[in-house]
Amino acid sequence: MDDTTTQTQQPHLAAPNEADTDPGNGIPAVQPDDHDSGTDASTEVQRYDQMAKAASSGLMAHKDVESAIVEISGESTELVFHLTCTLVADTDPSAVMELVTYGVIANVERLLGETFASRDLQFAFAPSASAAR
Repeated sequence: MDDTTTQTQQPHLAAPNEADTDPGNGIPAVQPDDHDSGTDASTEVQRYDQMAKAASSGLMAHKDVESAIVEISGESTELVFHLTCTLVADTDPSAVMELVTYGVIANVERLLGETFASRDLQFAFAPSASAAR
């Protein structure tokens, strides 16, 4: 009889999964938190990616920046701001470094409503035109 009971219960256990795949049946999802948290996490990642792209674009507009790649990683309580920035050869890096520290990072934190737990900032100079000859 245990086999009969088990066989009867198996289709019943499968029913909630069917409810998840058919939103028109009027039965709420069994574990909405799992689905919502995945969506929230995906939305957060998209938000961080969009903010990183905007920061990269903003830095690229600076006359002394040849290239800038910004990435935001980590959980919301442990966010890390990553920057790899190549500066035009033979320029003073202090203006760009100040812009990053007090402008870009501060604005991204304000827009996200979160503070970065750490910052990974890498600056380099592009080869000078005279060195390329």
